[in-house]
Amino acid sequence: MSSLQWFITALIAGTVAWIAFQQYALAREKFKLDLFEKRFAVYKAAQRFLSDIMSKGALDRKAHGEFRRDSQDAVFLFGPDIVEYLTMLDHKALDMHTVYLSFQPLPVGEERSRLCEQEGELMKQLCDELPKLKDVFGAYLRFKVWQ
Repeated sequence: MSSLQWFITALIAGTVAWIAFQQYALAREKFKLDLFEKRFAVYKAAQRFLSDIMSKGALDRKAHGEFRRDSQDAVFLFGPDIVEYLTMLDHKALDMHTVYLSFQPLPVGEERSRLCEQEGELMKQLCDELPKLKDVFGAYLRFKVWQ
């Protein structure tokens, strides 16, 4: 094999290797972007859910169902910290709704007032979570640190 043929073969092999590496790097970045988009969708679902509770002052069944549907894949996209956080939001919202249903048939009095206060406290706790969402999800949504 002449040195020119060797050089051309090596050049072609180097070009193919460079293209393969570029495709690998591009696929890796696309995977990161796809993961970000799926994680961001869960973040937005939690944000919509808490905003809905805050604006309506109660748990809306439709919004609750949408939250559960849109956040069910969190177990595959995040660590256990986010899954636990979303479960906590879900449980507090359900507790708030249960308390609401408990005091509805009661006449005005001490028991009803106590349950109303309990519902109000749960609503306050849920509303206080809305500004915390950025910090809770932040580690998973920062572009500089891909997980």
